[in-house]
Amino acid sequence: MITVTFYDIFIINQHCVDFNSGVGELHSPRLQPKKENRERVEIMEIIVGILKQKILWIGLAVVILFASVLTIALLGSTINAELKGAPMALVLQDEGVALQSGVELNFGQKIVDSVMTSIGGQDNSAFKWTILTDKNEAMDAMNDQKYYGALIIPKDFSKKVMSVTSANQTPGEVEVYINNGMSQTVANVLTQVMEKMETGINDKLRTQLAAQLASATKQTPEIGQSPSKQTSQTASAQAAAMQAQRQMMQSLQQNTLVSFTIDKVNVIPDHSANGNAPVSVTMLAWMTGLTSSILLFFVIKKVEPTKKTEKALTIGIQIVCAIAFCFIASLVILIVGNGLLKMTIPNSFEFCLYFTLISFSFFLMQSMLVNGLGAQGIVLVMLIFFFGLPMISLPYEMLSSASKFWLYSWMPLRFGVEVMRDFFYFAGSNMIKPMTSLLSAGAICLALSFLSVFMPVKKSKTSNLGF
Repeated sequence: MITVTFYDIFIINQHCVDFNSGVGELHSPRLQPKKENRERVEIMEIIVGILKQKILWIGLAVVILFASVLTIALLGSTINAELKGAPMALVLQDEGVALQSGVELNFGQKIVDSVMTSIGGQDNSAFKWTILTDKNEAMDAMNDQKYYGALIIPKDFSKKVMSVTSANQTPGEVEVYINNGMSQTVANVLTQVMEKMETGINDKLRTQLAAQLASATKQTPEIGQSPSKQTSQTASAQAAAMQAQRQMMQSLQQNTLVSFTIDKVNVIPDHSANGNAPVSVTMLAWMTGLTSSILLFFVIKKVEPTKKTEKALTIGIQIVCAIAFCFIASLVILIVGNGLLKMTIPNSFEFCLYFTLISFSFFLMQSMLVNGLGAQGIVLVMLIFFFGLPMISLPYEMLSSASKFWLYSWMPLRFGVEVMRDFFYFAGSNMIKPMTSLLSAGAICLALSFLSVFMPVKKSKTSNLGF
């Protein structure tokens, strides 16, 4: 079979060869191929040769797939993030006030009605309000991470609002408590909402109170008096009432009827990565577990255990080594984070304990996948990380319904963040449930790893990772 290259065609078409010479000499130097043209042909051959390689197009397909998956993973849960249904507590204790005309006013109830209809009455509202009757109940619920904040309307609220009509004017105070430790993002949104709400409530109450005062100042002449006397007294009373009403209206416009006092509870301290310390530490725990599982996978592969007792022993050695790795990692993070970077850590011993437990639980899950699937297991673990990272950085109420159901409900990273958030900002009072979930998942994976002892092993000089 004769193979003709681009260069051969070029020579045949452009030059005449003296076949009698026996060496293929050209008739004239003028007809010899230029060096530049020959180099161009060679370059084209190289390019065509590269483009014919299947691995090039397979690599391109992998890049497209990888970029698509990572884009969905990193942006799918956050691109249209919007706060919806964040739980809030609303405590109404206002006893109201009675006017001289006998009219009963309860401005606290008016605020409740306004809040429920404007920012809490729709399904897609940013906040979902729950009405309570006791302040202590609301504070305890915030410590249990049930509410992002609480709005407290005290007993004397209406009386203070009505003091605008007297010489001793005292605005009605609404106590606002923001549960800072639950989410810095929601805390910032809530602060802005409360500032706007304060302005809106003052404007609305001014209008309502002006209407009530105008109605209350209307006087009627006393029965039994002569018409002329009634007319004289009525005109005098109306003039005095109009003067008083003008003064009250002026006072309403110049003075603040309602004042919001905003306080934060479970405060995020300084040097806490703007409230992201739990997320950052959980990411470190995940990578600690992954690094340990890959390293120990290669170590055990060198041994190539075949007997059941040998395989069980290697699993036990993996567990002991992983505990040591996770504990050492916790010490390193403590020294670097707290000692060098000045990160606020409430308790060094508890930090090392919780970090070790979290990272070891992650290791048990990851090692089961890596030992069983090899390279595919590592890819799966990394996909879990990339899909989970954006979600654990956002409050639950900002996630889409699909993300909540299909990913967040079972994501291991989520439980690690909950444990660390409770440790950093809530004195460790709510970590039993997430820690139990993590340890239970780790125990199940450990049991499955030991059950793999009874599976047959294919003898091979190469590992699942291709080494």
